[in-house]
Amino acid sequence: MSCVKEISRTEFKMRGIASLLVVALIASTECSSGKKLAPNSVSNPKSVADLEEIISTMMTKIEDLAKENTQLKLDITQLKVNDEKMKSLVENTVENRLQYLEAVTRQITPPTCETLASLGVTRTGTYLVDPDGVLRGDPPIQVLCDMKTDPVSTIVLHDAMENTEIDHCPDPGCYSRGIAYHASMKQMQALIEQSESCEQKIRYDCFSTALTTSNTDYAWWVDRHEEPQYYWAGAHAGEHVCSCGLTENCIDPTLPCNCDAEAPEWESDEGAITNGTALPITELRFGGLQFDGQKANHTLGGLICQGKAASPDNPAESCSSLRKAGHTHAGYYLISTKEGRLDVVFCRMNLEDTDVDFQLDTGGRIVEESVYFNVYRTSMWNSTGVITFEGIEVNMGDAMSSSSRLAILV
Repeated sequence: MSCVKEISRTEFKMRGIASLLVVALIASTECSSGKKLAPNSVSNPKSVADLEEIISTMMTKIEDLAKENTQLKLDITQLKVNDEKMKSLVENTVENRLQYLEAVTRQITPPTCETLASLGVTRTGTYLVDPDGVLRGDPPIQVLCDMKTDPVSTIVLHDAMENTEIDHCPDPGCYSRGIAYHASMKQMQALIEQSESCEQKIRYDCFSTALTTSNTDYAWWVDRHEEPQYYWAGAHAGEHVCSCGLTENCIDPTLPCNCDAEAPEWESDEGAITNGTALPITELRFGGLQFDGQKANHTLGGLICQGKAASPDNPAESCSSLRKAGHTHAGYYLISTKEGRLDVVFCRMNLEDTDVDFQLDTGGRIVEESVYFNVYRTSMWNSTGVITFEGIEVNMGDAMSSSSRLAILV
């Protein structure tokens, strides 16, 4: 940036080169400092010595201003460095807190929505659950908890929830729609094993289009074992059947499904797949749409699991079977052996089933036939004389009433 000194008439009247030099120095000083200097702030030189003194004084001021300017630049640079450090510190602090909250969440994440409901949660919404165990296996999954159903529903959603038109193609299964769930297969399998029941609703809307006709299967769904299945309701592996066929009210009573009639009007077949060993559905395959007048749509609901798998009245056979029954806490358990005795083992539920330290033999044995029961409660108890229990893990000899679940203190 240039700085031009406006010289007044009075200053022009000053005689000699010395006066002009003084004016130039004043202008330079004003430009460097940004401060206005009065014309009489510098005396008019009367000799060369006076001029040299004035020049020396002005040069000193200019040098001081240059030093101040350099220091200001250094200060600005340091402020920028400090600002970057502060930003980095804030970002790291936020990231650390998020990681901490995530770690805490993993430690307290319940296995199912049923567990959430037992803790007093009543609002329907999305929550994190961890069916395969806290601090082990796959990360927690986000599910929809429907707290209004009885029992409470844990619903795993996917990317094909909407009603979808099927592309025209004539061959069996030529249309394919893979299903991407908001959960890993391991987590969904653990959820199924811990639940009392699971189902997945499926619907096929058809216009002059069959699921199966002339002994040709044009449509099927693929289970979690990558096997094709041709039933559209219940748990009828190996059969081609729909809900109307099970209730004997299809539009053509001689056929197992409404769409198999290939009626020139909109019909539908819908049902709920309840076979827990096959769920979830991983792929949909359709075909047989050869002509323009043929139309079809598909709709697949989420994986819905309800309730809690019942604990066996008799001892389980291993820590793995205990885990499948819903036990997630590490501890000592009784298991039955092939030799007919009860062994005390320590189940480390935080490890994988395949880990050699997952089930540890303590050496404890119960060999005589007698009465044994192992019961539990998870809530507080303040009464005296009688304890009410919430569940039974072992009940040999029927010493524990499974209906009242009471034990008398003696």
